[in-house]
Amino acid sequence: MDQPKPAQAPGAAADDPFWETVGRGDLDALVRTLGPEGERVHAALGEVLPALASWHTARSARSTVDGWRHRIVWRPVEEEIRTGTRGRWLLVHTEDGGAAGWSGALTRALEERGAQVVPVVVGRARGGHVDAEGLARAFDAVPAGEPFTGVLSLLALDEDAGLAVHGDAVALIRALDEAGIEGPLWLATVEAVTAGPSDRVSRPSGGLVWGLGGVVAAERPERWGGLVDLPGLPDARSAGHTVTALLGTGGETEVAVRTSGPLARRLMPAPRPADAPTAQWAPAGTVLVTGGTGALGAHVARRLARRGVPHLLLISRRGPEAPGAGDLRAELAALGARVTIAACDVADRDALAALLATVPAEHPLTAVIHTAAVLDDGLLGSLTRERIAGVHRVKVEGALHLHELTRGLPLSAFVLFSSIAGVIGNAGQGNYAPGNAFLDALADHRRSLGLPATSIAWGHWDGEGIAGAEAREGLRRNGFPPMSPEAAVSALEEAVSDGETRLVVTRADWPAVLAVRPLPLLHELPEARENAVRADAGEAAETSADSGNLVRRLLALPETERRPAARKAVRAEIADVLGYGSAAEVDDDRGFRDQGFTSLSAVELRNRLTRLTGATLPSTLVFDYPTPAALVDHLLAVLLPEPEPPQAAVLAKVGELEELLARPLPERGRDEALSRLRRLLDGAAPAGAPAPAGLDAATDDELISFISNELGIS
Repeated sequence: MDQPKPAQAPGAAADDPFWETVGRGDLDALVRTLGPEGERVHAALGEVLPALASWHTARSARSTVDGWRHRIVWRPVEEEIRTGTRGRWLLVHTEDGGAAGWSGALTRALEERGAQVVPVVVGRARGGHVDAEGLARAFDAVPAGEPFTGVLSLLALDEDAGLAVHGDAVALIRALDEAGIEGPLWLATVEAVTAGPSDRVSRPSGGLVWGLGGVVAAERPERWGGLVDLPGLPDARSAGHTVTALLGTGGETEVAVRTSGPLARRLMPAPRPADAPTAQWAPAGTVLVTGGTGALGAHVARRLARRGVPHLLLISRRGPEAPGAGDLRAELAALGARVTIAACDVADRDALAALLATVPAEHPLTAVIHTAAVLDDGLLGSLTRERIAGVHRVKVEGALHLHELTRGLPLSAFVLFSSIAGVIGNAGQGNYAPGNAFLDALADHRRSLGLPATSIAWGHWDGEGIAGAEAREGLRRNGFPPMSPEAAVSALEEAVSDGETRLVVTRADWPAVLAVRPLPLLHELPEARENAVRADAGEAAETSADSGNLVRRLLALPETERRPAARKAVRAEIADVLGYGSAAEVDDDRGFRDQGFTSLSAVELRNRLTRLTGATLPSTLVFDYPTPAALVDHLLAVLLPEPEPPQAAVLAKVGELEELLARPLPERGRDEALSRLRRLLDGAAPAGAPAPAGLDAATDDELISFISNELGIS
C-alpha cells in the first residue's frame, strides 16, 4: 500500500526529527527531542500531541494528494506564416456536409500556401462506420507522385458518425499501411475539447479520437502527425490557422484551432487552494455506483458509507453473484448504510431504465458514479470493430445511457472514472484509452448543458482492479507507481465538492515518464523544465542504460569495443522491459518469444531503442531479428554501416573527374588538370613498380581513355 510521505512543516526540513516524532505520536521521544524544556512541559505536551499528530497526518495527506493533482490547460501557439511549396497532402473525408465544408476550406488554405492537395472521398457502410473496402479502393486510385507530406483525416467531422469515429480511425491507419501510403497522419475533430472558457463540447464522440491519438503516437511514431480540433463552422481564418498548425515547425501535436489562433494542450500541476474548505462529500438519497462490486467501486462505497449516505445502489453485471459481494454488503451495512446490490448491464439501456425506476421514493437518486470498465488491449493492427464495440459497451455506452436517463433528475453529482491513458496514451491501449478520453469529453459536454459532471483521469490505484499483474508492472516501469486508494478517494471527494469538471489525479515519476514519452503535452511540468535547464547547461540527465546518444558513444570507442558496448546497452533495455533484476539474466541466443516477449513488450523495446539510438526502427524489429544477438548485429549495421570500400570510393571520384574533364575547359586549365592527373597516377603505382609505359607521352584523349579502361569507368 502506498503511504503518503510526511509533509514538510513550515520552515523545517521534510525529515525534521521533531515532525517525524510528532507523526508517530511518541510522547517520550518528543520530550527527549525537546530536551530540558520538554521535561518541564511534559504534561502539556501529552495533551497537545494528539492534536499535533492529527494535524501532521492531515498535512501529509494534503501534500500527497496535491502532488497528484493536474489539469489540462491550453497555450497560444506562435504562428509562423510561411510561403512556398509545402508538399503534397492527402485529404480524407466523406460527403457529409460538415466534412465537405471543412474539406473545401482546408484545400483552399493549403493550396494558397503552395501545397498540392489530393482528395479521397469515402462513403459509410451500413451501421454508420466508414466502408473499409471503399477506403481501400479509394487509396488504390490515388495518383502516383512525390511522397505525401501529410495525411489529414476529416472522418470524425461527420455529424452522424457518433462512436464509429474510433473504428474509422483504426481502419484508416490499416488502409494507409496496406496501400503503402506514407506520411504523418493528422486526425481532425470538431468541438471535441474545451480550449477556452467560451468553448462548448458539442461532439463528445471526438474524445475517442483524442484518446486514440496518444496511442498512435506511442505505438506508431513514424505514422503520427497530430490532433487538431476545429470550430463548428469552417471559415477562411480558421482554415488558415489549421494549415499553420499542420505545417508548423514547433513540434506541437495536440492543437485546438480557434478564431484567435491555434492553442496547444499542456498538463500542469493543480494543487488545491490552501484556503479551500475541508471536503466531506455526503450526498443525500441514493448514490448509484456502476462497477460497484469491483475494486474501485468498493473503495468509493466504503467512503460514502462512512459519510452517512442513506442508500447505496451498487450495480455490476453479476450483481449479488459477484465475488465478494456478500462481504461488501455486510461491511457497508455495518457502517450504517442501506445497500442494494443489483445485476445490470449498463450497456442495456432498457434494463438500466428499469433499474432506475426501482430507486425508492424516500431516497431519490442524487448522484451517479461510473467506475465500470472492461479491458481488451491489443496493438492497433489487431483491433477490429467487434473488439472496439465490446469495450465501448461498458465504459462509453454505459456512460451515455446514464447521461441520457438521468439528465432530467436533480443530481448533485455525476462522476466519471477516466484514466491517465486517455490523456497521455500508451502502446497497446488503442482499445482502452479512447473510451476514457470520451468520458472527459462527456463531462465537458454535460457542463455545457448546465448539468453536473466530474471526470477524473486516474493514475494507477494500488491493489487489484481490471489491470492484470503484467499491466500493473508496466505502469510502474513507465513512471506510474500505485496510489493509495484511501488518498485517491479523498482526492475524489475534493474534486466533486469543488465542482471540478475535469481533473487528472495520478502519482507519477515524471522524469521517468518524460524519458519514455517526451511529449509537448508535458513540456511545462516542473520536471520537464528542470530537464531542459540541465540540458542547456550540458548536464542532460542519464538513464540507466544511456549516458548520451548510443551512436556517439560507439564512435568514440575502438572498433573492437563497439559490439560489447552495444550489447551491454541493448541487454539493459531488454532486462528493463522484461522486469529482470539485471541484464545478466538476458540470454543472447534465446528467442525473444521464449524469453517472454509479447507484441506489446516488443513495441516497448522498439521505442526504448529508438530513444537510445535516434534511429527510425520498425515496430516489427523484435520479430525481424528474433534473438538479442541478432538484434545487436542489426543495430550495429544500422548505426555504424560499413565504410565504402576504398576501390569503390576511388572509382566514384574518378568518375566525377571524367565528367568534369568532358566539359569544355580553357586550354591552360585543361593542361594543368591533366598534368596533375599524371602526377597522381605516378604516385598511385605500387612501390618499385614502373609507371605505365608511354604514359608521359600520351595525348590528353589517350590519358582519359587509360583512366576509363584501367580503372573500370565507362
